[in-house]
Amino acid sequence: MIRKLNEKALLFRIGNGQARGLRFTGRLLIVLALSSVGCARGDWTTETLTLVDVTGTWDGAFKFQVSAQQNLERTTRWVLRQQGGKVRGEAQGPDGAPMAVIEGLVNGEVLTWQLTGAFFRWAPGASYRGAATVTIDEMSGRADGPNCPCTLVLRRASSDSKGTEAR
Repeated sequence: MIRKLNEKALLFRIGNGQARGLRFTGRLLIVLALSSVGCARGDWTTETLTLVDVTGTWDGAFKFQVSAQQNLERTTRWVLRQQGGKVRGEAQGPDGAPMAVIEGLVNGEVLTWQLTGAFFRWAPGASYRGAATVTIDEMSGRADGPNCPCTLVLRRASSDSKGTEAR
């Protein structure tokens, strides 16, 4: 009888040890699963660092849709100044006259911007918002606003904020 009690006690201890091991393994798997959720995001450097400098003069086209059959293009020049991740500047017409104010943020390689002013005659004070991917000397992206969705492709004309030609 004593032997049966010892066997039962031994089996009870072994069973509890296995249960403890399973509880530990289960908790470990939960911790690993939860910690890997943070790793599922994209590359943190492109989201937290300013990887490009948009300071300078950018020339190009702002393409928009007037109707289902008609697309128009507006030649524009953006003169931008970047401080840290913040960008300020102006959009100019072909004659160099200021037409609208531009404000934005650079996050990684993407400039998110808002343009406000008389960019088009028929929409004075209109606001356009967009995002453009910036490479060394080109930015391209999409915009939303009157007669949009629109596309934007600008090329760097100079790298200073005064609008002088690059040498």
